[in-house]
Amino acid sequence: MKSVRFSEFGKPSEVLRVEDVEQPAPGTGEVLVRMRARAVNPADLLTVQGRYGALPKLPATPGIEGMGEVVAVGEGVERLRPGQRVIPLGVQQGTWQEYIVAPGAQLIPVPDQVSDQTAAQFVVNPLTAWIMTVEELALEPGEWLLQTAAGSTLGRVVLQIAALRGFKTINVVRRREQADELKALGADEVIATDEEDIDERVKEITGKAGLAKAIDAVGGETGAAVMQTLGRGGVMLVYGLLSGQPTPVDGGRMIFTTSTLRGFWLGEWLRSAPAERQQAVTGAMLRSMASDEIVPPVEAEYPLADVLAAIEHAVRPGRSGKVLLVS
Repeated sequence: MKSVRFSEFGKPSEVLRVEDVEQPAPGTGEVLVRMRARAVNPADLLTVQGRYGALPKLPATPGIEGMGEVVAVGEGVERLRPGQRVIPLGVQQGTWQEYIVAPGAQLIPVPDQVSDQTAAQFVVNPLTAWIMTVEELALEPGEWLLQTAAGSTLGRVVLQIAALRGFKTINVVRRREQADELKALGADEVIATDEEDIDERVKEITGKAGLAKAIDAVGGETGAAVMQTLGRGGVMLVYGLLSGQPTPVDGGRMIFTTSTLRGFWLGEWLRSAPAERQQAVTGAMLRSMASDEIVPPVEAEYPLADVLAAIEHAVRPGRSGKVLLVS
């Protein structure tokens, strides 16, 4: 079978290879899945570069999410059958290959109403967006949420969740031309950092009390500017570092506003959240996807063999959706 592999950490264009490897077979409690679609995520590229929070033993295959079809089940697997579409959740094998073997307990059946493209993106962006806004920040109808990188796939999913749950959004982007598109998608307010000051605009929008809740994927000076908008008891979740720069923190202001800055990592949540909580969250997300209330956008699809072209597309600025590897 075909598998995207790397034997050393480095620039994806230099270390990734499409190789022929032996097709795995399912053991007891395991399922053989033929992968049909896989998302190209920043976390995948950081892993290849050796810069992610958890790194695999080399040689390895990238890919932390995707959607596939059950081919065969091992002894003891009863709830899954060949031909059924499934989403691997928290499995150790990379998804950028034709087949994977996964424990049956870590495969989520895909409802018929959910497309391959939507299911392939279930984990990283929609699940992260849902957990941060609904579970961690517990946003209520009418509350404000500020998000950076609002034009990203996750940012667009947040807008869909906001429409579903009734909270309002302030959306930070780098360029003014993104504003009209996000407004059409339901954004309440848009701040373009190429011509506006984040703190001043937030005060205009919400008054001098400051924000209660924010999520940041950028870090650096943008993350620091968002921290300045937090009011008394405000919370900012950091889930990305797109700028590549650390976030300068004003410790004095945090003391006197009792505001909080903390990280969110989906991988840790999947390892630590109780099983019943995970089932409730994934069930709610799948129901919203099945009813087309949450549909993460797709910009392009590439065959697995064209992985380098897919990565080149995925890192272009200004994308309006996710790049998928299909086969």
